[in-house]
Amino acid sequence: MRRAARAVLVAAVRGRRARGGPWGEAALAEFDQTTGRWEAVRWAAGGLRAVWHERRARIRTLPARVRIQRAAVIAALLMIPAAVVVNQFVLTPRYIPSGSMEPTVRVQDRVVVDKVSFRLTGIRHGDIVEFDSPLTPGAPMLKRVIGLPGDTIECREGRVYRDGAVLDEPYLEGPAATDDCGAPVTVPAGELFVLGDHRIVSQDSRQLGMIPQDSVDGRLLARIWPLS
Repeated sequence: MRRAARAVLVAAVRGRRARGGPWGEAALAEFDQTTGRWEAVRWAAGGLRAVWHERRARIRTLPARVRIQRAAVIAALLMIPAAVVVNQFVLTPRYIPSGSMEPTVRVQDRVVVDKVSFRLTGIRHGDIVEFDSPLTPGAPMLKRVIGLPGDTIECREGRVYRDGAVLDEPYLEGPAATDDCGAPVTVPAGELFVLGDHRIVSQDSRQLGMIPQDSVDGRLLARIWPLS
């Protein structure tokens, strides 16, 4: 532990230079006078604070233009990995390639999919969720959640019924042209019944069957393009 503490202090004080600043060099010179592992760690921590203050004092002596340039470079270096993490695990932009969710989202729309909140709040009726296509693994699909576990779903005469009650679906454009789903189905535990809003062209639970809840990767948050 003493060796590790000293190595960290040397790297902080000198970096790639042969000699560091006076405060850091003083802390480094007196390191060998410490006894025991924890005293060495505490001394190294104090030396790191001294190096930090020393560097800040040196930076304040630089011209304003140089300080601004350095700050911009550091901000860019921090923003790039942060943007990658957000895009991968928090908010992901998506391009809509098909009309299966029209008129809610149309072909060539850009939307944002939230990959976090639905894990905290749970999935609800009417949510538009993203999951991998059962037909083309790796290709995301967006569909609306119609049935949760325990719900009985039936489609007849162009309408959708949940537990015997017809659904009010104001998000549909014109008559709800929903093909017959066959016999009423009860959604099993851990699965979802999903439909596209453009029922005539959508491939959904009528053809693909239920989708596992744990296959849901995100929930539609907003359309970002076009702005209208």
